[in-house]
Amino acid sequence: MADFFATYASLIVSMVLGALLGLSLYLPLMTGQLSLASPGFYALGGYIAAILSTKVFTSSSSLFPIPLLLLEMLIAGVICGLLGVMVGIPALRLRGIYLAIATIAFVEVLRVISLNLDITGGAVG
Repeated sequence: MADFFATYASLIVSMVLGALLGLSLYLPLMTGQLSLASPGFYALGGYIAAILSTKVFTSSSSLFPIPLLLLEMLIAGVICGLLGVMVGIPALRLRGIYLAIATIAFVEVLRVISLNLDITGGAVG
């Protein structure tokens, strides 16, 4: 069993993250609203975790630093949660197609910002 998890660990992690992204799109649809901001928060959390792991929490040991990984994920989740509250409070007044357009605009703003920042690597990042 240990060989199975050692071989397919990255695939299992990708499946779990994809399932979480799918659930984040499904939950607003259950209420009858179409919110397309979830991929933006997903990308923002990925960028924050990647920047933290490469620029802030650099590890020189050969062992995989699980506590640092958990700390990076926690920091990325908290920052995305705070941004979600900041975006969500004004978006609570919107319904239907207007909510979908506002959340698409939010994702596009995040895309343009990530393309123009040097810390993300620009278009290569």
